[in-house]
Amino acid sequence: MKSLLSKILNSKFFKESKVLLLLAAPIVIGQVGQNIIQLADTMIVGTLGSTALGASAFAGSVFVVFLIFGMGILAPTTALFARNEGQKKFSENGILLKHELGVAFGISFLLIAFLNLLLIPHLDLFNQKPEIIELGLMFFKILTWSILPSMIYHAYKQFTDGIGKTKVGMIVMLIGVLINIAGNYILIHGLYGFPKLGLNGSAWATLFARTLMALLMFLYVHLHPHYSKYLEQKWSGAFDLPLIQQILSLGVPTGLFYLFQVGAFSGAAVMMGWFGAVPLAAHQIAISLASTSFLFTLGIGIAASIRVGFELGRGEFYLARYAGFTAMRVGAIYMSFCALGFYFLRFWFPTFYVSDPAVIDWAAKFFVVVAIFEVFDGVQAIAMGALRGFSDTKGPGIISFFAYWIMGLPVGYWLAFRFQAGPVGIWWGLLTGLVFASILLSWRFHKISLKNIPIPAD
Repeated sequence: MKSLLSKILNSKFFKESKVLLLLAAPIVIGQVGQNIIQLADTMIVGTLGSTALGASAFAGSVFVVFLIFGMGILAPTTALFARNEGQKKFSENGILLKHELGVAFGISFLLIAFLNLLLIPHLDLFNQKPEIIELGLMFFKILTWSILPSMIYHAYKQFTDGIGKTKVGMIVMLIGVLINIAGNYILIHGLYGFPKLGLNGSAWATLFARTLMALLMFLYVHLHPHYSKYLEQKWSGAFDLPLIQQILSLGVPTGLFYLFQVGAFSGAAVMMGWFGAVPLAAHQIAISLASTSFLFTLGIGIAASIRVGFELGRGEFYLARYAGFTAMRVGAIYMSFCALGFYFLRFWFPTFYVSDPAVIDWAAKFFVVVAIFEVFDGVQAIAMGALRGFSDTKGPGIISFFAYWIMGLPVGYWLAFRFQAGPVGIWWGLLTGLVFASILLSWRFHKISLKNIPIPAD
């Protein structure tokens, strides 16, 4: 028994898994903290009734598509920071951070303008119930202004994560979680002298928390002495257009990847709204909890991009490949346990949010499908992160479009409305998209990491 344990502890897989988990742990905690904000919003808004919960689900589902697109544009820079760190190019990372922030500001203003001027005036085109649109309109408008601080926070977080300081983003996120939860509770119900804002109070709390997080990241990076070697060059000079183009050439396809993926889930929420407030509320509950489990693999995916990028910077090509596949194996193991939990506790989880038997029953049906797609969801997220380590973003964008918009959503629509499977059919469509994405992205990482890389014999 001792020899077996010793063999496991000294295995290459265990050592690489340990490095990945130590790197990923603060990222995962930060990601979970971000999702706790959404969970807290959902739970507290749920006390206002099914209509308010449905309105927040609709507005939040549409809004998050654009926020995730913006964050996706910044995501590949983590691997660029890690690669520079592996080559000890500290000042180049400072220059990269400056340009990343420039991109963050530019994308933020474009998204805010698009949402307020073009999308929000035409929410009726989503064919939602009138009460959902009426209640969610102002909630949506307030949320749009949180894009800018979110993008600033994530720009700094890509930098600190990329150089291996993953605890920074985690701590700031946890502070944001506490502020958001308190703000939700106070502003929704009008406590301690604050006005009772109902559903809109949740949006104001989110805006304030995200603004505080951006400010804290800015102050920490620019005032802490550790980062002085990265910020030796002044930021007053002009932007380097080729570097901006590099960030966008890598980031836009990644943003599209997230857009296609999250857009598919948001599209599913829109279709779910056609069945009424009760299935939509159940859908929001299932998505919230499934997203919570997914955040671990998302954190592992970010850690994989850092490990792959760092090893590439050192010229250790085989280790870069091994790190990516180890991350996928770790994610698959974890998601298998999550799948069992969602299946056997499918009637218990919804009671965290509501007491309505109809909502609980629908959510339990959705959790059966969630249990099936967990492993596929985790693997596709980690494979995407590993591919970012190789600065491969265009191929995954195409795969995402095919998996979710050619396969996932159409299959969900056909099952739900043509084959009369009802709301559950939409979830079977999401499962279809995730299966295709996980298989194709894993295969692409295999081909790209193997190309021109000598694989030593074990």
